[in-house]
Amino acid sequence: MKRASETKLNNIASKKTANNKEVVLAAIQQDSRRLRLVSEQLRGDREIVLAAVQQNGNALKYVDKKLRSDKEVVLAAVRSRGYALEDASEELRADREVVLAAVQQYGGALENASEDLRRDREVVLAAVRNHGRALQFASEELRADREVVFAAVSKRVYVLYLSEDLYVLTYASPTLQNDRELVLSAVNNLWMSLVFVSEEFKDDKEIVLAAIKHDATKLRYASPKLKNDREVVLAAIRRYGDALEYASKELKGDIEIVLAAVRSCGKALKYATEELRRDREVVLAAVKKDGNALQYATEELRGDREVVLAAVQQDGFALQYASEELRRDREVVLAAICNHEFALEYASKKLINDKNLILSIINSTTEKQKKVLLGLTLKYASEKLKGDKEIVLDAVQRNSFILQYATEELRGDREVVLTAIQQYEGALKYASKELKEDKKFLIECYRKNNDIRKYNDFLKEFIEEFDKLENGHFDDTFIEDNVDILHLVENKEQLCQYLLDNEKYKIIHENEVIAEYIKDKYKVIILSYGIIDPENEHDRDELENEHKNINIGFQVIFIL
Repeated sequence: MKRASETKLNNIASKKTANNKEVVLAAIQQDSRRLRLVSEQLRGDREIVLAAVQQNGNALKYVDKKLRSDKEVVLAAVRSRGYALEDASEELRADREVVLAAVQQYGGALENASEDLRRDREVVLAAVRNHGRALQFASEELRADREVVFAAVSKRVYVLYLSEDLYVLTYASPTLQNDRELVLSAVNNLWMSLVFVSEEFKDDKEIVLAAIKHDATKLRYASPKLKNDREVVLAAIRRYGDALEYASKELKGDIEIVLAAVRSCGKALKYATEELRRDREVVLAAVKKDGNALQYATEELRGDREVVLAAVQQDGFALQYASEELRRDREVVLAAICNHEFALEYASKKLINDKNLILSIINSTTEKQKKVLLGLTLKYASEKLKGDKEIVLDAVQRNSFILQYATEELRGDREVVLTAIQQYEGALKYASKELKEDKKFLIECYRKNNDIRKYNDFLKEFIEEFDKLENGHFDDTFIEDNVDILHLVENKEQLCQYLLDNEKYKIIHENEVIAEYIKDKYKVIILSYGIIDPENEHDRDELENEHKNINIGFQVIFIL
């Protein structure tokens, strides 16, 4: 249960609470953003405002305009969040002490400093030492100051991803952008991309090595000479094998380079020369790293059993790139589906339709895998296999949804469908229309799985009414509409007594099982001759013969 004080804090927007200084003060000490909900009067209260900006400087944006010119308030805000400087008054954005405090907390706050302070060397140095990106907000004169620029690019940046506005050396003067020491420092600390450096530096081995240390794909911007340099290319592909794409044609045909690439990233095989894509050692190394690299091997090696086995053991889906012959190889397919069951999709149709072969493969897997594999087998198999009752029964016992892949005939088979529904009531969705409309069958399903009532509203209502019969609550309308299923009621004695007491003789007569039960239990026979014509000799004879066949002690009730 919430405490009263917490309730007040959450209701701070109410008129009464928003003007209660004690409650508001407690609220903003927990979350300064609540300042935006208080009354205008309290947003001008110095004590409350100070408490808010000390907790989070961002609250300055909700403060009364007058207090945004209060140096103590603004200093407290920018020391908490440097970017709060943007909400300070113009006068304080030109105050050296305030701006220094702001850029020391967040260098980018320099953007909101006055023009004069963006020309102040001490202020700008403080800003770029905090965050190199602040260099873009410095005056043109200071962006040409080597010490300032060096300070900006000397501290390593840690970001999830790089964007062009982080490449701060691009904000330096053209002269300093061509200063080798600055470029090397910037590249080393991620403040500069090889994309933006001059052609001279793209041919500088130390700078290029520094660039690919962080991002191997930057090899693409290196000079042709360095793309052909073994040391540079090896450094790139060991970090990211796909960087082989940017190596020279000569090195794409170098077995040492290519082996290093595919061991780092199997699919780098794509960029190797054709000669190396048919080299068994290279291809084996590639598929052991990434089975799907098999797609880049030559046709001959995609038919090599050892290579393909290595590929599917690494990634079962690599089976799709194997030769037709190997896609119907029992050992290869088993290795693939043991890695990933859905790889069966890529097995040869001839194999999938071979009942004995596919079952031998499936039976070699875990129980969990069998559930998936039996379904996939039926999904991709021929109509003959989909109509195999033995396989379908085995399948739906493990995974009822597999029923959807069976033939129409088996989806109308009571045993198959009942087995599926016993596992999960939702399998009824895939049963034939006839079974879905068969009330006797639905009751049978209900006996096996009580959750069948969840299937739809009709079934829910039908089962509820049937349950009432089971529990001795008899509804004449439901009884008359469902004569053919009355014998399925487990409490037959109570139902039959009700039918006899209420002279429901026609209903009894129409359900043979109920009629037989009453005959045995109550010694009552219900007979129906339609309209009897007393003048008709034949009718009279039939009536007399019926009486002769009835055992002594039985009560006979005629429905006329």
